[in-house]
Amino acid sequence: MRERHFLALNTDGMIGAALAAGPAIGGDAQGPATVVAGWNRLALASMRVARPGTPTAARLLALLHTAMYNAWAAYDDQARQTAHGMAVRLPRAERDAASKAAAISHAAHLALTQTLPTRRAAFDAHLASLGLDPASLPMPLTPAGIGRSQAAAVLGWWRKDGAAIPFAARAGAASLLLPAPHPATAAPAGDWCRVAAEVVQRERYGDDEAVRLFFALAHALADAELAGVGGRHGCSAAAAEVLRRFTGSDRAGLREMARAGKPQEAVPGREIGGMVFDKARRYWRGVL
Repeated sequence: MRERHFLALNTDGMIGAALAAGPAIGGDAQGPATVVAGWNRLALASMRVARPGTPTAARLLALLHTAMYNAWAAYDDQARQTAHGMAVRLPRAERDAASKAAAISHAAHLALTQTLPTRRAAFDAHLASLGLDPASLPMPLTPAGIGRSQAAAVLGWWRKDGAAIPFAARAGAASLLLPAPHPATAAPAGDWCRVAAEVVQRERYGDDEAVRLFFALAHALADAELAGVGGRHGCSAAAAEVLRRFTGSDRAGLREMARAGKPQEAVPGREIGGMVFDKARRYWRGVL
């Protein structure tokens, strides 16, 4: 795909505000549902029943959320795709919310069906529940075409280059190494995705915020895993730093950090989380 026009710079401050006190998921204060959180939840459920040999949760989530982020970026004023995406930006007249959500969903569907093929029926059913046809033939620059092409680009890069390079290390590098050397880190990935889902709901984030939060969070977890920064606590420290910077509050990460233990292992994890967040923010501000 060709890039539709040049990227503008974004001089706004950090996305997100301090977390207000309120119930977690399932409480009385219900925020809007987001397609991003829905696909993330389905991915985690599918990984629990997938056969051994699939990617670790953190690395598969990094792939999934990169595909969704790259599809979303085509509908934003400033954001740009990662180096392993396809450069495209739609005119503002074509950026309605339904089309953006459809592009995100088609990207997630292809990413998951290619990485967890035994769960394809569940992914097809979820796409259909959103009013989208998993068997449709996508045309270029339609939501389906954008979503599927972005996911295909990420998948192609993953299969070709191996991806043993942390996201923060160079432009376009993602943390998608196979096979999984540290399967225990799947638990922190699921825990932190649950925390992120609570943040999305409590703060009433839509997909614009959710896609950025999960993109940065998944890469922080995957990069910390690749770097071997202290197992569960190191990965948790990286994720907590992303949430702190995104929301402007430490509140979301305190519970999970307390569960992880071993505070002496937190410093390198926080450093990785900070680097990943800064890199992700440059992508969605269009200044990388």
